[in-house]
Parts: sequence; structure tokens; C-alpha cells
Amino acid sequence: MARADGPGLSAAGDGCQGGGMRILIVGAGIVGAALADRLTRPDRQITIIEELWPGAGTSGTSYAWLNANDPREPAYHRFRTEALRAWRDLAAGLGAPDWYRPTGNTMWATGGAKAELADRVRRLTALGYAAEQIDTERLRAIEPHIRAPDDAFIARFPDEGHIHGEPAARSLVRRAAEAGAEVVTGHRAVRLTLDGDRVTGVRLDDGRDVPADLTVCAAGRHGPALLATAGLGLPLVDPAAPGSAAPCLVATTTATDSVLNGLVHAPGLSARATGNGGLVLEAVELDAGIDESVSPERVRAVGDELLSRARAVIPGLDAGIAEMRRCVRPLPIDGYPLIGPQAPGLYTAVTHSGITLAPHLATLIDREIDGDPAPELAPYRPDRPLTNTGS
Repeated sequence: MARADGPGLSAAGDGCQGGGMRILIVGAGIVGAALADRLTRPDRQITIIEELWPGAGTSGTSYAWLNANDPREPAYHRFRTEALRAWRDLAAGLGAPDWYRPTGNTMWATGGAKAELADRVRRLTALGYAAEQIDTERLRAIEPHIRAPDDAFIARFPDEGHIHGEPAARSLVRRAAEAGAEVVTGHRAVRLTLDGDRVTGVRLDDGRDVPADLTVCAAGRHGPALLATAGLGLPLVDPAAPGSAAPCLVATTTATDSVLNGLVHAPGLSARATGNGGLVLEAVELDAGIDESVSPERVRAVGDELLSRARAVIPGLDAGIAEMRRCVRPLPIDGYPLIGPQAPGLYTAVTHSGITLAPHLATLIDREIDGDPAPELAPYRPDRPLTNTGS
């Protein structure tokens, strides 16, 4: 099979040479990339299919926050804290790459929201998570360019951070390729191929069939369309539905001297540094109506509002909007991952929190492929009863 690499992606590796289990990974976002990196070994034949290039989709456009900041479900919180540890281990093994940014997160609230944030800090601390209240003097030491109201409740979460999604995915896929995986980019998997009820691989948009003993659907938001070709469903929030929470707008700014050291979550604004001297800006409440038909005028208006909010939080900000990106997130209808077998020869790995969970999921899925069921994944099987949370 011919290789088609994304920009800068190494063409090293022998591809599908030799014997061993043939594993096909559909999608090279951060989940597919982490799977490729973890699953590639001499006794397996790994092929990764990606329509564009690693990290080109949601993983490369999202805010990419690494966190376990929600204490409401202690079991899922623990799952996410394990994922943060997995990221630390993975990054250490790669020599602390500059796309991994464990920079900490600072958050503040005002008015009636202060009690809610204080309660979150209390509950997270009770769970053993690093969370503390800080004062404005400490905030200035951590983020010299940021200003919060004097009466704000300010919280610090030192173990959180972010990644730069596209270079992270490309790095992981590159390492898989160097270890022997075949990377096919520039082609889309249009349907699953079947032998009876068994999934035997995929058909590409150029008519080629890619056979596999196990096909892993890590296609994110595109997963439902692919699985539907075999009569299977995947309960994700429909990004095309009116009022859908799946799409959002993320702005990046031009380079600025008002750089941020970590993540900042202020009322009405989330901000962090890019990898090239600018800022990433997002605000959840500005995402209503950001569907596939959103007008350029609306996109520009959101960008202008994000920049205005950023200038209020970062006095003297000397940047403009460089790019507005529409990010469509794969949102399971109950908010939790969809991980596990869906048919003979088919394994699904789709989740909203892929940025945080990817390396931990890859480790657990690797165990399951070796025949050792992971009890940690039991609550997140795709066939579990689901209730729409409205997320």
C-alpha cells in the first residue's frame, strides 16, 4: 500500500510487513495517534488511515485543556487523573517535547459564581487533587499580564496544562511510523467492509480495500457515519442539529508581548498561549448557533468579542485576531467516553475528552487487544444505556 504522509511526517517504517495481527486505526487525531504509538510493535501490523494529516481536525483546533477539574463524578475524576499521569509518563519518554505544556491553570469567579468555584476547590481537594485558593498578589506572580477584580475568588490548579494538538498527534504518529506502522493520509475511509457480521477492514474513497483483523474506529465526530455503513450506531450529539453544543469557535491571535504562562479561565473567557507567541481564545457562551451554515460575519463578530474580552483581562494586549477556527467536538450524549467492541473485528474509541484521555485510553485498549479486559473501561462501553445530558 502506498504511503501518503502529512506535512513534515516521516516516511520511516516498513508498513505492513511480516506477520502478526493486522490492526487498522481509522483517524489520526490525538486518540488515534496515541493508539498508533502504543499499539505498534513487531508482532503487529499497524495501519493508520487519516483523511488529511495527523492532528488536522478537532485535536488541532481545540483549546486542548489537560485536566480532571470536575469533581461531580469521583470515578470519572479518578479516570482523568490517571490520564494526566499517563501524559506525564508519555512526555517524559519523548524527552519533554515542547508541545506538552504542564503549565498549570488559573481560574477566577466573581459575584454569585464565587461560592461555586470555592466549592469546586473544596471538593477537588477532598479527592486529593491539587487545587487551592490564591490571592491577587500570587496571581500577578504567576501571570504578570493578567488582572482580576480585587474581590474575585481565584483558584489555582498546578497539575493541569494543555497540549498543542497537531504537533502532538504528528509526533506520536511519526514515532509509530518509525517503529513500522503504515501511515496513509489523503484518503478517507468511506465504509466498513464486512464478512457476514464481522468487520474485515475499510474501503477508501479511491476504491481500495484495506483489510484488518481488528479495525479501531478513532474517527471522532466522523465515527457515526462510518459505523452506520455497517448498520451500527454511535450516540454522539449531532453537530448539525439546531443549538448543538458540538461546534465551537476558537480564535488565535497574532504574536503579543502579553504572553500567558499557563491556562487562564476568567468569567466569559478561556485563554492560553499558542506555540508561536500568540494566544488561543474561547468563550462557551459565544458558541450558540455556530453550525455548519454560520456566516463569515458572525465568525468575525465572535472574534471581535473574544478580543475585546481578552483586552479586558489582559490590559495592554497588543494583538489582533490572526485566525478563527470552527471546531466540531465529538460529544457523547451522556458526556462520557465510548470505548470498546461494537462488532466482531471492530473496536470503537471516541470521546469528547480525547486531549486529556488519549494516552491512558491507549494503554487500556492495548491491554484489551491482548485479551486482558480493562475493568476501568467497563463504565464506558458503547452499548451502555445512555441518557442525554444536553451537553
